[in-house]
Amino acid sequence: MFDISLRNHEAVKVADWLLCNSVYDFEPAALDSAQGIIPIGPLLESNRLGNSAGHLSPEDLTCIKWQDEQPPCPVIYVAFGSITTFNQVQFQELSPGLELSNRPFLWVVRLNSTDGINDA
Repeated sequence: MFDISLRNHEAVKVADWLLCNSVYDFEPAALDSAQGIIPIGPLLESNRLGNSAGHLSPEDLTCIKWQDEQPPCPVIYVAFGSITTFNQVQFQELSPGLELSNRPFLWVVRLNSTDGINDA
């Protein structure tokens, strides 16, 4: 867990932007003081019951190897954390946008983070 936190901390140092689950009107002073943080919230928890967060899946280093093979700084990293779930329509809206960016992207999708989608 510490290793993951350390890698995230290092990645934040070189990121152009960080998207956060917040609203500018809720915390303008904090967002004004931190350059490069873009509020995109609120991303609300699904109304589905019975899916709790709090466990980590085994680490898969395949994506790290893939990212290391990319040229410096072109990869878009997309992750919505453990609170947000998506339905089929939302996945269909996000996917083309990422593809149209013409940039390599790493989209983290937690198991059981989708409403009724078998393959994303």
